[in-house]
Amino acid sequence: MNKKYSIEKSTGFIIYRTALAMRGALQRVLKEQGFDITPEQYGILVLLREEEGLSQKEIGDVLFKDKPNISRMLDALERKRLILRRSTDRRSFAIFLTAEGKKLAEEVLPIKLRLEQKALNGLLAREIETLEGIINKIYGNIA
Repeated sequence: MNKKYSIEKSTGFIIYRTALAMRGALQRVLKEQGFDITPEQYGILVLLREEEGLSQKEIGDVLFKDKPNISRMLDALERKRLILRRSTDRRSFAIFLTAEGKKLAEEVLPIKLRLEQKALNGLLAREIETLEGIINKIYGNIA
């Protein structure tokens, strides 16, 4: 093995560590402010805020979550009365936000945006654009 290799300098590790830190920070802030929702559940609310009536599979595909994980998250959101499932046929459901779900998504959005601002503090707009472009290019190369 190459002695110069360091996991801490691995691009994949750096991206993963950063994603975990951002998720953890959002989770802490949500808990501190009394929101009974996980970052992943919030992701579903945001997605449905943008486009209601998606199926479980469509949500899983966009959020890169497998069927059992999405199913558990949707069950939790339904118990919290944040979403509704409407049958489209015998085996499929369209997912919609409830009024409470829409309200929660709107309340959390400024918190999420402030957290992103904090994470990007000190970066110029062009640096953020470059960062996004580079990360998307890496993703495109391996997806």
